[in-house]
Amino acid sequence: MENSKLSKSVQFMLVSTLCFTTMQSLVKFLPQFDSFQHIFFRSVIGWVMSVAYLLNQGISLRGKNVKMLIFRGIIGSAGMFSFFYILTRIPFGSSVAFKYLSPIFTAIFAVIFLKEKISRLQWFFFFISFVGILLLKGFDSRIGLFDAGIGLFSAVLGGLLVIVIRKIGDDDHHLVILHYFMFISALGSGIVAFQDWKTPVGTEWLWLLAIGLVGFVAQNFFTKAIQEPSDEVSFLAILRYSEVIYALIIGYFLFHEVYTLQSIVGIALIFTGLLLSFRYKS
Repeated sequence: MENSKLSKSVQFMLVSTLCFTTMQSLVKFLPQFDSFQHIFFRSVIGWVMSVAYLLNQGISLRGKNVKMLIFRGIIGSAGMFSFFYILTRIPFGSSVAFKYLSPIFTAIFAVIFLKEKISRLQWFFFFISFVGILLLKGFDSRIGLFDAGIGLFSAVLGGLLVIVIRKIGDDDHHLVILHYFMFISALGSGIVAFQDWKTPVGTEWLWLLAIGLVGFVAQNFFTKAIQEPSDEVSFLAILRYSEVIYALIIGYFLFHEVYTLQSIVGIALIFTGLLLSFRYKS
């Protein structure tokens, strides 16, 4: 990393999206647990690791920006819960398409709250990548108005989340930010999960531990990427589309998934948007 021409924020974001994709792939091996139980275990493991490190380093768990830290935890958890809600209500491809609206909202919020300048070309690159997402994942026009509203709400919160982390800046350690988020997420998901609880047995504990560890690394690098001041969050936002590329590679080699011509065109558009963004930035 030290010898790379890519900025630290870009490197952190690319590692983060790879880890998020790996975590989602690991979840496929434990379909017997519902989404909220996965969130609960992932959050508890991440919270314990964050607190253990902070206590070992003598860093205050309270942090300096308490109100912003709580706000980050609430919107992060609400965004995740609303996304899992639409996962159970609408086709998978359409729910993922909603998820990838969040980088666009990040860019909009960056203009409003961070006073970033985004050129028409940059907006065009966003458009190219998002059209690729729609071609790849699809969108069902029969989705009800309420479910569509929840999907948009999730995307808005995902976009706002990045702005809040940048606003917190480096005043607070990135694990202090994670500690608040993981605690609030574990509390909220635990209330739902315990209504239909399934106790893990045998190797299931190891799989859940692996999911929690990889999820912790993903959140860790994501937070560090946003805290780095070297790049605008509007530029970092489009890098989140690289998660789709990782997912396709893992799906092809690990789960033997097959892609249609439409999927290949979608992949090409996502790559095009990302590469043009990099070139414009450089």
